[in-house]
Amino acid sequence: MKQDLVDLHCHLLPGIDDGAKDIGMTLALLRQELADGAAGLVFTPHFYYERTTLEEFAAKRKAALRQTAEAVRRESLPLAAKAGAEVYYTPVLPTLDLSQLCFAGTRYLLIELPTTFHPSGIEDTLYAVQQQGYTPILAHVERYPYVTEDPTLLYRWVAAGALAQVNAAGLIRGGHTAKLLHKYLHWNLVHLLATDAHHPERRPVNLRAGYEALPEKTAARLRQNGIQVFLGRDVDPGEPIEPKFRFGRWV
Repeated sequence: MKQDLVDLHCHLLPGIDDGAKDIGMTLALLRQELADGAAGLVFTPHFYYERTTLEEFAAKRKAALRQTAEAVRRESLPLAAKAGAEVYYTPVLPTLDLSQLCFAGTRYLLIELPTTFHPSGIEDTLYAVQQQGYTPILAHVERYPYVTEDPTLLYRWVAAGALAQVNAAGLIRGGHTAKLLHKYLHWNLVHLLATDAHHPERRPVNLRAGYEALPEKTAARLRQNGIQVFLGRDVDPGEPIEPKFRFGRWV
């Protein structure tokens, strides 16, 4: 298997969130990554400002990273990895030390929005984050009902400088979600593909299958974007197209 993929969103660190429960599961998921063709990945455990302090989170992540690094060396797994986080949206985000939450060695910050309600002030918060020199990456944008109902929200966030990531599972399963994601891609509102892997069976690594569900040129563009982000380089997202609601559907 050619090692040419980068997974920018996964929950593989042991015992830190709802992903891998122990180092055995971590190793099983890392082997899946290698079998899938991953050359690099970013560990992105959940960070919730309302549940823990940044200092406590950083300490737990450091311990999990150390345990994982020791196991990777012991098993001689040829995989490059770096620390990051999936940061749950909070309006106080710009007041935090974002250098501890962005992908290590980069200025990219993965942000998860609420799925049950549309929080006010997203635009102001994202703008404040960008004013500090960070580029927001909006995690799994296919999961937010308010975006599904009104994709011009995503258009505004992307037009203002955010990048958008989707999960491979949405493309692989087909159906309504896949049709929606292909529309997002047509509008140039999606820039990155990742696994959001949590469990070897229930939420496994599936990045290559996700790319294979895309047109070849689209897959190549998203794959290159992922590499650029991993290396901390600029991504040229291109111009987004504003969705229009006509005859009862978004076009």
